[in-house]
Amino acid sequence: MTHSDESDPFAARLDPATRRAARDRGGSAVVVGGAMAGLAAAHALQSLDWDVVLYERQPYAEKRVNCGEAMTDAESIPLPKTPEYGFAHSPPAFEVDVYTGDSDSRTLAGRGVFPSSNAYVTDRNVVEQRWAELLGQKGVDVRESTGVTKAEFRDFSDRFDLVVDATGQPSMASKVDGTTGEYAGRMTALNAEVAGDFSALYPNSRILFENYLGYAWAFPKSESRANVGIGWAQDNLPDDYYQSFVAACERNGWPVPDRSATNVYTIPRGPSLDPERTWDADRRVARVGDAAGVANRFTGKGISQAVESSYLLAELAAADRLDDYPDELYGRMKNEYRLAYIVRGALEDGRPDILGGVMDAVSGIDVEAVDREPKHAFSRLVRHPILLAKLAANPTMLSRLLDAYTDDWEFRAASA
Repeated sequence: MTHSDESDPFAARLDPATRRAARDRGGSAVVVGGAMAGLAAAHALQSLDWDVVLYERQPYAEKRVNCGEAMTDAESIPLPKTPEYGFAHSPPAFEVDVYTGDSDSRTLAGRGVFPSSNAYVTDRNVVEQRWAELLGQKGVDVRESTGVTKAEFRDFSDRFDLVVDATGQPSMASKVDGTTGEYAGRMTALNAEVAGDFSALYPNSRILFENYLGYAWAFPKSESRANVGIGWAQDNLPDDYYQSFVAACERNGWPVPDRSATNVYTIPRGPSLDPERTWDADRRVARVGDAAGVANRFTGKGISQAVESSYLLAELAAADRLDDYPDELYGRMKNEYRLAYIVRGALEDGRPDILGGVMDAVSGIDVEAVDREPKHAFSRLVRHPILLAKLAANPTMLSRLLDAYTDDWEFRAASA
C-alpha cells in the first residue's frame, strides 16, 4: 500500500514550498513509544524525508493496548477505514446521558446527542499494528519489542536532531528528570470487550455520567460486540474497582465481563501544556500525547489530541520552528481545556442538574467540534439564561470560569 502526498493527512497540512524545503533540509529523529502519538510522529517526520527510528517496548502482534477504542478525527490516521485495519464501526453519534446518581432510584438529569462524522470504534491494537507495518514499508526503522533505558534516552540527544517522547505517563523524560510526581492527578479506568445484545444502542455509542467523578461507556463494534468501561478520578476511587465495574454494567444493562478479561489503565490528567515540560530545547526533547499530559480533562479523550500534538511538532520541524512548539501546542489546545476545566466543575461539585443542563444546551454539535471548537458550545450556553444563572450562582463553576479566562489553570494551577 502506498500513499501520495495528496492522500497523506499530514502532508496535506503543509504548503508545497514548506514541504520541499523540509525535505531538502532533512534531519534525524528517534521516537520512543509506539502507540498512537509515537506512530503519528514517526509518520509525519518520515513524510518529510527525515531518518526515523521508532522504539516500542512490546510486540505489535500481541495485545498491548487496553484503552482508546473510540477514535474521533479518524481521517488523520493514514489507513483504510476497514475492519482489516482495525476500524470496526463508524457510529453516527455519541449519546451522553447525565444521571442524578448510580443507584436504581436515579433519574435522568440531561442528555446530549453528538453527531460523529469522522469517528470510529476500533480494535485499537490492530490499528497500531497496521500503522507500524506501513511505517516499516515506508522506511521507518521500527524496533518493536525493544525497551529504552534512561541512559539510552539521555544519549539520544547526542545522536539525533530530535527526540520525541511518546512513552505515555509517567513519561521517559519525567523519569530521566526525576519528576514523575507531576502526573499525580489522573483517572483510573477499567474496560473490557464483551459479547451481547447491543441492538438497542447500535449504531450509536453511549457515555454516562452518574454523579461521581468519572463516567461509564459502551462503544458497540457491532450489534453483538462492544467495548464497555468505567473510570474514576484519582481522588474519587472506589474500594473495589472490579465490583464497581460489575455494578455499572448491571445497572446499565450491559454484559458483565469476567475479571480475567478486564483491563485496568490510567488516563493522565496533568499537568499538561506546560512549556517547560513539552519542549526541552537544550536536549532537543519534545513530549507528545500522554507524555505531555494531553488528554481531555472532562471526557478523558486523548487520541485525536495525541495525533494533533505529533503532527503539530512535525509541522514546526518542517518550518524549522521547533522552539515554537510549546506556545503553538498551548494555543491549539487551550480553548478545549478551558471548556473541559469549567464543565468538570459540575462533576466535582456534585451538580448533575448543571451538567445535565449543559448537555441539553450543547446537544447536536459534532463530537470533535465540541473539543476543537468550543466556541460552538459557549455560543449555545449563552442562549440559556436560566442555566447561565445557575452557573453564575455556583461558586465552583464561577471560580473555574474566572481561572480559565485569566489563564490561572492547568499547569499553572497544578504547580501552585
